[in-house]
Amino acid sequence: MAQGIPLPTAPPAGEPTAATRRFADPEAGFELELLPGWRSENTVENDGRRVLEIIYRDRSQSLLRVRREAIPPDCSDEPHRCLAEREATDSLQFRPDFQLKKRERFSTSMARGTLLTFTFRRVGKPMTGRYYYLQTDDQTVWVLRFEGETRFHDTLRYQTDRLAYSFRPLP
Repeated sequence: MAQGIPLPTAPPAGEPTAATRRFADPEAGFELELLPGWRSENTVENDGRRVLEIIYRDRSQSLLRVRREAIPPDCSDEPHRCLAEREATDSLQFRPDFQLKKRERFSTSMARGTLLTFTFRRVGKPMTGRYYYLQTDDQTVWVLRFEGETRFHDTLRYQTDRLAYSFRPLP
């Protein structure tokens, strides 16, 4: 109680709030909690592949794509970090105005991981990427790729972290 005003109480740990909703994609093999303003959308690529996108309000603000990666044999020590470094040097660095801002450890109750934060340009607009590499077992790293216009995306760090913390592979 602060000056006679009751303070809001937090829900018990692990219990979703009324504003969040559980989202599961059995075909992709994962689930997470969607926060207010986030929605899922299925699209079909030109080659007929189904692609799940999780969007915050508008694609330009934040777009999440999730992908399961098998751990290659040459990435035996900290595979999540190895895959993050490999993607940064093999593909991300070739984006216009690419700048790696930060590489840090990121762990959840289910996974050990690495978080890459970087900036680049897309169609002349400054963009921010935040990629979470989460190792859930000895064979799998899940990559949560968030991208959006810097003016929106930089304010969403708390939300992208919450989505990553809520991520769970399906059995």
